[in-house]
Amino acid sequence: MAERTLQKVANPKLPIVIIRPSIICGSYKEPYAGWTDTLSAAGGLTLGGGTGMINYIHGDNDCIADLVPVDFVTNIIIASSALYANKPGFEIVHIGTSH
Repeated sequence: MAERTLQKVANPKLPIVIIRPSIICGSYKEPYAGWTDTLSAAGGLTLGGGTGMINYIHGDNDCIADLVPVDFVTNIIIASSALYANKPGFEIVHIGTSH
């Protein structure tokens, strides 16, 4: 709803980009592999699995856990800002790791 409202009331001469990542998890490489500043979303689950505190998670093979590393999201924010900086209009950029 917020995106639709923003699209209706925004100045069409301004460039607007909304980044929509899937579930954000710890970093892939930068600043170092596994870095996170919070245990929200997938952070607690990956910390528990990585440290061996969680040995088993019941899941469904048909369901996709679309986790995207935080450094990928940061790179998309920077790239999208540069790409759309001089293009007036409204853009939505999705970032995920599954098909």
